[in-house]
Amino acid sequence: MLRSAIHTCLSALLLLLGAAHAQPSPAAVTAVRPAGVYPAAAAPGETAWIFGLSGVAPEGKLNVGGQAAEYRLDRASGWLAFQVPQRAAGGPQRLTLRGAPQSLSLNVLTVPPGTDALVYVRPDAAKTVQAEYTRRLQALADACARTCPAEVHAVLKRLSAQQPPALAPLASPATGQGARVAPLPTLATRAPLVTLTTLKAANLTQLLNPAARPPAAPTDSICSALAGTVPTAGLPLGQVLTLLELIFAGDLQTDPTRVGWPNQATDPPYAKMPPAQVLARLLNLRGGSGKGVTIHVLDTASATEDPFTYSGQYYTVTFTDRPHHGRAVGEIAQAVAPGAELNYRQVCEKDGTCSTLKTVQALCAVADDARRGGRHVVNLSVGGANPTRGLHLALREVTTLGVPVAASYGNRDDCARLVPGDRCNHYPADWTRAYEFGPAVNLAARSLRATMLFSVAGWDVATGQLATYNRGVGNPGVLTEPPSVQAPGEFWLGGYPYFGTSFAAPVVSGLLASWMSCQPGVPLLPLVTTPGQAPIAPNVVNACP
Repeated sequence: MLRSAIHTCLSALLLLLGAAHAQPSPAAVTAVRPAGVYPAAAAPGETAWIFGLSGVAPEGKLNVGGQAAEYRLDRASGWLAFQVPQRAAGGPQRLTLRGAPQSLSLNVLTVPPGTDALVYVRPDAAKTVQAEYTRRLQALADACARTCPAEVHAVLKRLSAQQPPALAPLASPATGQGARVAPLPTLATRAPLVTLTTLKAANLTQLLNPAARPPAAPTDSICSALAGTVPTAGLPLGQVLTLLELIFAGDLQTDPTRVGWPNQATDPPYAKMPPAQVLARLLNLRGGSGKGVTIHVLDTASATEDPFTYSGQYYTVTFTDRPHHGRAVGEIAQAVAPGAELNYRQVCEKDGTCSTLKTVQALCAVADDARRGGRHVVNLSVGGANPTRGLHLALREVTTLGVPVAASYGNRDDCARLVPGDRCNHYPADWTRAYEFGPAVNLAARSLRATMLFSVAGWDVATGQLATYNRGVGNPGVLTEPPSVQAPGEFWLGGYPYFGTSFAAPVVSGLLASWMSCQPGVPLLPLVTTPGQAPIAPNVVNACP
């Protein structure tokens, strides 16, 4: 019975992977199903494939974003194989080649070599995952030995030789359930989210594209999942992530273990002036409140230390080993909302690499706090090019509890060396539209909706306009999502300059905390782009009497 069940499962998977079909003619690829990309994610230098095309030459050129690559027909599978260009931009990039649909995309992984895979497993599926892990991988390797690309077969063989991952609760259940923070009434109308109960898809394209999946109300919380790490041991990370999701469809989801990094020009303006004084001059901040609100700073700092250091140049000032990142973020937020309580949650290491698991765990801890009562704000001055699934799910967890999030928009160096046609991504900031809610408001001939995830760009304190250090500025032809709001992002602390979107985000975190101490809900913060005009309205800057 078990052997029959596995055979049925593998047959379905092989159909998904496009391996079980007739040999293609040498002149063109034969279409057998809608076109798709395998794996869903791949790092520069790794091989990826497009399947399901018809009337396409067996070799030629394609583009990953704005970067060119050559493809060739893999005759065993009928897939078109290509190497991800070394200079490919990170995150979701459009794939273009003559005769292919415009919907094809690849998530280009921007993680260090050797980054492992993080798995989230439904609690009721943990025994199945651990008992069936090796057997399903080995059986799939055997079944596609002749009909899968050789590289895919090799990965399956090496993965099947590993022990199943050890699993542990991602977050401890909340104790002492208190007064629940009521979610905003229209959150349920948002677009459906990929959850731990993702339905089995009918084909690979549908499986890899969340937008194509049928709507389904989430029944599991990411915070109830079990988590574990799968060593990649030199294997292509994108294939590991995709294959594990395929063989445990609906029971297991994956992410890279790295989520991103912290975000970091004549005489400097307002040199060594305290942040509160700078904001009083620029925004007419009269002294915020924040009483009764907790600002959770997910960054490089803990309650006792911040080992991160940074060297660089600010205008004509060169500095070496400038201390802190998260600590500076917290101090700026508290300068805006002096009555707020700060809760530092360290999710990044001394070298600036940030852990996916620690970030998800920290957000789940914030959700626990919110369920017990009180008012809360999250500051995320970290991010990266890849849309990690656990982060998205955990952000949904906190925002549906009424906790707004301020995320840094990303800096210009995120887009370094990109060319026209590349998309410069930065998450979680680029998800801001997915967290909109409520009725549209017409403001200056634009229709705007409030959001629970604010993408904060830096406003130049010297020129009074969008700062040149922002992502996408000075990169003609590079595609970026716009930010949702601007805020001053240049401050001095302890004799050191701190500048960039990392330090604009806590201005918004502080303003949110001040607002929530005396006003309901969250404020509408439009993107003000008129040079010389303050980027945030006075009624938000000074919301409390």
